[in-house]
Amino acid sequence: MTAGPQLVDAFTARRESDATSLVFEYMAATLAEAGRAPPAGIDQLPPVLRDECQNLAAVYRLPGTLLVAYRDEEPIGCVGLAPDPPGLTAEVKRLYVRPAHRKAGIGHILMLHAHRHAAQHGLRQLILDVLPSRTHVIDFYRRLGYTDTDPYPPSHLWPWSTCSGRFSGNAG
Repeated sequence: MTAGPQLVDAFTARRESDATSLVFEYMAATLAEAGRAPPAGIDQLPPVLRDECQNLAAVYRLPGTLLVAYRDEEPIGCVGLAPDPPGLTAEVKRLYVRPAHRKAGIGHILMLHAHRHAAQHGLRQLILDVLPSRTHVIDFYRRLGYTDTDPYPPSHLWPWSTCSGRFSGNAG
């Protein structure tokens, strides 16, 4: 039986390079799925995504986090919580598991650890947005207790995404 993944905070574990690679892979795949040309490097990302990828420590600062999952010292997935001032809400961002490691519960484990982090750091609400075409992802979040909500904040929502929210007090 294979041991579960090891999860670390990318910044306290000094694994920002691995986190950057995973976040970039997520962004490139999402752009391709949305019909955009997949970028070959961070410098080819749209400005808002490029800024995030180049400033992960600022985007996922405390009380948020950027968790990275490892199996046999190989980075295999990530999820971030980006806090929204005044600090009671965070956006779940960049939940990503490399294709070779999918269907093994890694995404679920990452989300459970993200929920635990949120509860331990006083975050009361978690929000996220998802491409409507990712029905399996929407179903995954619903199984975790997320429900459809209005965009938060309204100007933040990409025109091609749907929004969900969850109170971290219900984390499980």
